Amino acid sequence: MIKNAHATRAFMAFLVTWSFILLTVTGIVLYVVPHGRVANWTFWSLAGLHKEGWADVHILFGAIFILAGVWHLYFNWKPFMNYLAQRARGHWTLKRELLTSLAATLALTLGALYSLPPVSWLFDLNDAAKSAWGRGPGQEPPYARAEATPLPMLAERLHLDLIAVRGELGKAGIDASDPTASLETLARAHEMTPAGLFALLPKPPPLAIAGRADPKAIEARLTGMGIGAKTLADFAGQEGLPLADAQRQLAAVGIEATGEETLKQLAERHGTRPIEIAKSLLVTGYHPLGQP
Repeated sequence: MIKNAHATRAFMAFLVTWSFILLTVTGIVLYVVPHGRVANWTFWSLAGLHKEGWADVHILFGAIFILAGVWHLYFNWKPFMNYLAQRARGHWTLKRELLTSLAATLALTLGALYSLPPVSWLFDLNDAAKSAWGRGPGQEPPYARAEATPLPMLAERLHLDLIAVRGELGKAGIDASDPTASLETLARAHEMTPAGLFALLPKPPPLAIAGRADPKAIEARLTGMGIGAKTLADFAGQEGLPLADAQRQLAAVGIEATGEETLKQLAERHGTRPIEIAKSLLVTGYHPLGQP
């Protein structure tokens, strides 16, 4: 009985150790993986696992770590209570450490909730690491979840000729006649990525033709695309605008900006949202919400 108890304790100790190691590794990976829109668009993977796979492993061993901790506390309840009793008899010699650690925990929690430095720096670094994956050409979808949109709807939304779209895919040996087929399903069937298939399609028409002057259409297209993390230079390049023209567009509505500033920084400085800054760039004379 005792031998089995010791064996179980040893097993749980090793299980906690391996769980901690796996949680550390998966936590680091999930900290730097691309945003979901980029991961889905490019079928991002690391060591053979997609983003969802890494998340599943992290959740599983997080649960195991918690359950093992509860098990450990249950079977060591008496030693734990004896430890507390000894501390009580010793007039709580760790009282100062207890209070300072509690204060530090509360301060860190408030820093996270209100995005205060230095806690906010951790989140800023996280956002920068995730956004870095989508800065290469073709890494961003034209809109959120574009890879899951059936081809007829994709063509309509991007003002593309559906016959031309199917023709270009046909040249690559891809049958896209199924009206329910999406870039995602076609990519999986042909061992490609949605980004790779999209590169084969005819280029969307200029934004002025595709509804560039419609603020509602712009919001529908750019919502969920993480534009706040993009610098003005990156966003202008994505939309086919020279940086100087983008700066002039913003200056016309009272917003001075450098190419290195992100749309989020510009929005926070002017009490509005990144999407409103984008509208000011794409619609001549458009004033962001909160601007006179």
